[in-house]
Amino acid sequence: MKKLHIISIQKEYLNIVAYQLFDIFGDQVKLYPITLQELTMETVAEGDLVLLSKEVLRGITASFIPSSCLVLVANREVNIAATEKLSSLSKGQRILIINDTVEHAVETASSLKKIYYEHHYRTYDPMNAVPTDIDWIVTPGEMELVPAAFTNVIDIGPRTLDFLTIQHVESALNTSMSEIVLMNRYFKSQVTVAMKQKSASNENETEPAHDHRVIVEKQKEPFFTLNSSDIEAIKNKIETHGFLDESLVILTIYKDGKESYELLGRAKVKERLVAKGITLSDQQLRLRLEIMQEEQLIHARIGRGGTRISEKGEAFLEYFMSTTE
Repeated sequence: MKKLHIISIQKEYLNIVAYQLFDIFGDQVKLYPITLQELTMETVAEGDLVLLSKEVLRGITASFIPSSCLVLVANREVNIAATEKLSSLSKGQRILIINDTVEHAVETASSLKKIYYEHHYRTYDPMNAVPTDIDWIVTPGEMELVPAAFTNVIDIGPRTLDFLTIQHVESALNTSMSEIVLMNRYFKSQVTVAMKQKSASNENETEPAHDHRVIVEKQKEPFFTLNSSDIEAIKNKIETHGFLDESLVILTIYKDGKESYELLGRAKVKERLVAKGITLSDQQLRLRLEIMQEEQLIHARIGRGGTRISEKGEAFLEYFMSTTE
């Protein structure tokens, strides 16, 4: 499969984009997400595809990317799957957009104006006071920038890749995906990101002042289901090469990482295993991961050193967690 390198300045945005692209192209490409700080001359090889998070990175990364590589620049768009609260507002609301920069706030306001055209939008400049004649504050995942005194806040979550960027990536990969399948996978990726962001917000919610933000209950059941014979077969395969309990802890680590948008390499997994009282050699851990990958409990080729738990892996883990409660 072709390699797609995603290069970003911010780690959080990088992980969100990586998961979004994996939802769409996970069966078509190997993803290699990396921050600008981690980029080396050996990262990108001849013929690889590169997606930059910003145009400004084109010049900065030019010396690290072979001339034969196609370089695309990502565009961001409001995640429509996380904006349901806006659709319930009465017409003519005065909305203030707060983002990490004025430029990003303007982009967010422009996107929302095209979708929810019935409202009036302004952008917040931190050099000025928050206007008093507003009905709602809307922020794309930047709640820490919103003054705690305000209760009329809607968090629509971080912006994601827009569909045009996805079309450019698909064209570069030259997949056999039809436009309707591509669009459906794109919508699925937006829902996935929205659900995870809102679940995290729900878990971390401690201040009643922000109870107007959009919250969705964390999904209790995995999408993937396993019958008893499937579970027994996987369990027996794991136990021929190690201890089931260790593998369940590894899956738990990957599940926690998925929920916080982390792509975990073996080194990080080993550290977290040690913290849980489990010490494995590199060879022991590699063997356990290979078995879990063979059983499709994890996707071990998302990126360089990055692994993700699959829906099948979550279902397998959920079964044993439920039997011990």
